[in-house]
Amino acid sequence: MAKALRFRFSRGQELKYIAHLDMLRVFERAIKRAKIPVAYTQGFNPRQKLVFGLPMSIGLTSESEYADIELVEDMQPEEFVTQINKGLPDGLKAEEAVSMNTRDNIMNQITAARYEIVFEVKEPRSRFEIDTIIYDLLSREEISVMKKSKKGPKPVNIRPSIYSMSAGKIDAGKFLMKAFLSAGAENNLRVDLLMQSFSQETNLEINIISMHRKALYASTYNEWKNPFEVAND
Repeated sequence: MAKALRFRFSRGQELKYIAHLDMLRVFERAIKRAKIPVAYTQGFNPRQKLVFGLPMSIGLTSESEYADIELVEDMQPEEFVTQINKGLPDGLKAEEAVSMNTRDNIMNQITAARYEIVFEVKEPRSRFEIDTIIYDLLSREEISVMKKSKKGPKPVNIRPSIYSMSAGKIDAGKFLMKAFLSAGAENNLRVDLLMQSFSQETNLEINIISMHRKALYASTYNEWKNPFEVAND
């Protein structure tokens, strides 16, 4: 039994175009409908004690999102998953949960993410050509992209945030890109910005078909870990 849980959920095609704040509201309503004994913050505008690991960009599907929830009553992780799924709409599903007693919430622990992106190129390219383009790109010390800031858009070097990239050919003109990127509150590289920069820096005209988040990671003692593995650190 636990009064704090960390759970993993997936987001499918049905809800890939909702913004992060809208998804937060969907979960809040689902928690109310499922009558889960969630804890609330104090003050004039109490909110559910629910923290997501990493906001999701619009258009992104995922099989590996994480969130922390505090409760006012003990609840078995399996019971929580069953109950919340009764209130969630098609396209969102809680997959599993574990008890949690770490003082550090999931938002502070996430440091990396793994993605799969399916894209088409306008002009025919072989896998060797795409591999060469990626190799040349990653050989650079700087890969610039315009990123929003409080003072407006500014150029940012995203090369240090790209841990690995590779691409395999699916069929004529269509490729599957696999990318391992920095993520989290301090240094987050969105996959759509990566693909925007990839197109600009390589002069490839591409059409993105799908963007999917495969996994999120925490990092402790220079080792990548599943967020469940650090739920009780």
